[in-house]
Amino acid sequence: MGRLLQVRVSAWTYSEDEVRKAWPSLWKLAWQDSDAIPKKGVMELADAVFDAVRAGLIPDDQVKALKADAEKADKLRQDLEKALGDWQASEADKLTYALEDTMDALEDIAADF
Repeated sequence: MGRLLQVRVSAWTYSEDEVRKAWPSLWKLAWQDSDAIPKKGVMELADAVFDAVRAGLIPDDQVKALKADAEKADKLRQDLEKALGDWQASEADKLTYALEDTMDALEDIAADF
């Protein structure tokens, strides 16, 4: 890296609308008042679902149903951030698929609420 120019490896959600379409039940569960959240991408949704479960912001039966996969999604999100920080782009790429698969599983559960 240069003295003034920084090089970063990053991941971002290109379309928040696609996130809403892919996981509408999770979107509603995590962001009932979505206008208050400035950025609503995959990473933010995984974090919001985990927070809702961890903090008990949703009913106990929903917490029980979502807990294992919410914890898995949070771990994958953290691992993805670490891989990006460590410049492990290949590992980060694998983790994006695993995170999206876990979000799909969470959506399947949340769709039944």
